[in-house]
Amino acid sequence: MVQSSLRCNFEFEAKSSMKIYVLVEGPSEKALLDAWAPRAFPGHEFNLRPHQGKGTLPADGRSDPRRRGLLDQLPATLRAYAKTFGNDEAVLVLVDADAEDCVDLKQRLLNVAKTESPSLNVVFRIAVEETEAFYFGDLKAIAAAFPDADHEAAREFAPDSRPAEGTAETFAKVVRDGTLRKVEWAEKMGTKLTTRPEKSRSPSFKALYAGLERLTTTKAPSAKRRAKHWKSRHSSIRKAGSQK
Repeated sequence: MVQSSLRCNFEFEAKSSMKIYVLVEGPSEKALLDAWAPRAFPGHEFNLRPHQGKGTLPADGRSDPRRRGLLDQLPATLRAYAKTFGNDEAVLVLVDADAEDCVDLKQRLLNVAKTESPSLNVVFRIAVEETEAFYFGDLKAIAAAFPDADHEAAREFAPDSRPAEGTAETFAKVVRDGTLRKVEWAEKMGTKLTTRPEKSRSPSFKALYAGLERLTTTKAPSAKRRAKHWKSRHSSIRKAGSQK
């Protein structure tokens, strides 16, 4: 009976739910991940935190409360999370590359985490150059969300490239939208975008999936550790009972 109970505990803990705080630049990224993340990783809780744009990392690590961009507030946010988070909580930071060098940006983000929150379970992911690159990675999703889109133009676009006019502007032309209604695009694409990374043409989308997969995968304690805990606990109970 004890062995059977321990096996059940192992299975439960291996599948335990994680609470992921996802820091994004604005409402369109929030709309996308609000719809997509629970589909891709059911059973886990996602708390989306939008900001007022990308911002810049403060040189001295001191976040100015008057600046509300994602990177403006990142050092302070990570410090606060590191003080309060438990083992079942983690952070994903998703930021657009824009015109920045991806390797340099990633290293600067890692340096912030190392300095401000070394114990925090945090993953950084970069959309190249914007999150609309994720959309171009899944042609079937574009067809399902925008039946009247220019599908030939969508196929010709290389995800994670850096077009002169911008990825979002290129996507606007593909879906025949004269304005950048990015939140509306995100709401539609979030329900259609693949949850299987091998089906995507976008390297940065695959990296996003891999990062979330890492955060949502929990390691069950070893049988030896669980058995030792059980033995210690029940020995204490027996000892207490013998003293009554």
